[in-house]
Amino acid sequence: MYRVKWIYSEANDNGTIDILFNNAGIYIIGKIPDITVETWNKLMNINVLGTFLGLKHVLPVMAEKHQGSVINASSIAGIAGSAGHILYGASKGAVRTMTKDAAAEYAPANIRVNSIHPGYIKTAMADYASASLGVPENQLGKIFPLGRLGETSEVAQAVLFLASDASSFITGVELPIDGGFLAQ
Repeated sequence: MYRVKWIYSEANDNGTIDILFNNAGIYIIGKIPDITVETWNKLMNINVLGTFLGLKHVLPVMAEKHQGSVINASSIAGIAGSAGHILYGASKGAVRTMTKDAAAEYAPANIRVNSIHPGYIKTAMADYASASLGVPENQLGKIFPLGRLGETSEVAQAVLFLASDASSFITGVELPIDGGFLAQ
């Protein structure tokens, strides 16, 4: 069984879903010959199928009320290639494209669907990357023009913006939260 986490608006007392933040995911770094089909399926089931199931079950509920905002967590790895990231990058590239497809399909129902694309954020994923890549964490942030890792609060602020009415004319967008990485 797959679990999808969704957020119910506190202002909503009629049982509808106003916001979905599809944020479940795992991160695996590995060289192509070393990735097993089992590992591929595990990551794809969580990162891609989990996002799809969130969309499948929440978008029709939102469409009934003709409103809603969906934010899918992708990654800069879904936009820019990197050695050892074929599995993770493929999954986040799929999330990127699913976001655009869902945005086009549900725009007539006044539902906005966007994706965020973080770089390395100070989380266990950055710790894992540092260890896997053999790059000290204090050096990992140097790949970003801003020269540091991102903070979880910086990702949260971007998600809150996309969930809010302040972004009411934004759908199908890819929002990098990457310290300028994709600008290079």
